[in-house]
Amino acid sequence: MKKKDRYWEDYYIKYKKFWHFNRFKETKKDYQYIGNIKANFKKINQQISNIEKKIKPKYAVDYDRKMKKAKLDLRIKAFKEWGYKKTQTEYIQIFSHDFPSLFKKFIKVSKLEMASSSIIKQYPGNIIPWHYDTHVTLKEKLRKKDLNKKKIIRYMVFLTDWDWGHHFCVGNTIAHQWKAGDIITWKPHIHHCGSNSGMSPKITLNITGLINKNSIHLKSKKNFNLS
Repeated sequence: MKKKDRYWEDYYIKYKKFWHFNRFKETKKDYQYIGNIKANFKKINQQISNIEKKIKPKYAVDYDRKMKKAKLDLRIKAFKEWGYKKTQTEYIQIFSHDFPSLFKKFIKVSKLEMASSSIIKQYPGNIIPWHYDTHVTLKEKLRKKDLNKKKIIRYMVFLTDWDWGHHFCVGNTIAHQWKAGDIITWKPHIHHCGSNSGMSPKITLNITGLINKNSIHLKSKKNFNLS
């Protein structure tokens, strides 16, 4: 590989035993559908609109000096070398530690331990490039023995219905036509990306935590309510 592809090369070396790396392989699904949460999404999305007026947008190609990590810096460097521009990668991100009341019920439904959450809102014309999740924030909070006993997982909840032009890809699988409240997850080492080339905002909520026997992706139940 070319020198500029070091990010992808490092990833390939580390995970070649765990994933096929075949662009043309037809896979049934590289993500798992968990179920659907029933909630007043109109009210939730109005809350998000009110909050975003108070915060600055982020950009996937910007380095965050408050969170300087070698893996993240290498990933951002790759984004830039692949050709992504700042104007293509804007998003709004809201964190559970800043607005806990907005996230509390979603985290409760997940049944994950040590869970934290964030919301990402993409307006039309923006991309979050091909990447895998490092979960560095959660790992920093945990002791090594906690990580040895339990595994980290991330759930993604769609907060808006799918609209034409909304795109989310996990490995070789493209998710589409989702309903607000649908929940999916995937193995941490699988690359994914999301974009909005449509006509309306795309809003998702991530919940990251430790797996336990009650975690909802392990259960047969498919319908959940915020309570």
